[in-house]
Amino acid sequence: MKLKHIVIAAVAFLLISNDLQSQGFIKTVVSLTGNVFNQVTKQPETTALLVMKDGKRITATRSRASENGYYYITGLKAGETYDIKLKKNGFMDQQFSIQVPNTDKYAEISKDFLIMPKEVGVKLPLSVPPFEYNKSKLRVGSEILLDDLQETLKLNPDVKVEIISFPDNNKDKAANEKLTKERAQSLKDFFATSGVSVERISIAPNQSTDPDNPPPTEKAAKGKRYIGKSYIKIVSL
Repeated sequence: MKLKHIVIAAVAFLLISNDLQSQGFIKTVVSLTGNVFNQVTKQPETTALLVMKDGKRITATRSRASENGYYYITGLKAGETYDIKLKKNGFMDQQFSIQVPNTDKYAEISKDFLIMPKEVGVKLPLSVPPFEYNKSKLRVGSEILLDDLQETLKLNPDVKVEIISFPDNNKDKAANEKLTKERAQSLKDFFATSGVSVERISIAPNQSTDPDNPPPTEKAAKGKRYIGKSYIKIVSL
């Protein structure tokens, strides 16, 4: 075939493909890639990843601990929403919702996952404080940060947890205990409202700041306000 004919055929193919795509007959393929890490040790994990759509499994893959927990999923459709289920013995079942952007060009989404060990005594810190300084009401937007955790608790109904809360300073032990009790209760109420049984959740207030994450020194604290951490501890399975 002459070069002229090849070029004409290629152009025609592109025009037909673009027309079909614009009419919705062909959807852009999007890929999802990233790494899976142990939330406690931060080490890479070999984990099964199941891709779900409307409650049905459409594909599956595995992350590779030998490759820093790397995984790769392709064949996702632009503009669609998928659930990614993470499953591994000895770890909590977890699920994350992925919204694929509505694009007409090939795209690759990067998303790392933290998988939680399912062991009595494991203490998982909330990465971002859900409270303002010296306040016990969940701050605006904290629900977004807690959604994945509440979903994990619902997917693991055999797990009972303790919410541990620490104060922002060591000035008044009685006031600190009251504050952290109210903070832990706010978190418990959030999970209960989301469908987690209150019988699975206990709370642990504290009078003093977190010994594992103490307030910074005066010099290091310049320009920053220390807020006591909160943890979710597995107490029984």
